[in-house]
Amino acid sequence: MTMTRQIQIDVGELLSITVGRQIAFGEKVSRDSEASWDSLKHVELIFMLEERFGMQFSEEEMTEMRSLAEIVRAIEEKRAA
Repeated sequence: MTMTRQIQIDVGELLSITVGRQIAFGEKVSRDSEASWDSLKHVELIFMLEERFGMQFSEEEMTEMRSLAEIVRAIEEKRAA
């Protein structure tokens, strides 16, 4: 399994917890498409991501992570740095 795929799976699991429904692998999910993904849920998700992946996100990074794909990309970029 590739690292990107594992990150996608992990982020999908955490996002499922956050929005209160199962997110299918490869599903396109964003804050705009999920009514339950409000600002409070976003902060909760960020804390879970930071704990799961052992990294910290800046305020700017947090505001840019508005979809599952953007979150995966941000994690990959931090790991590569």
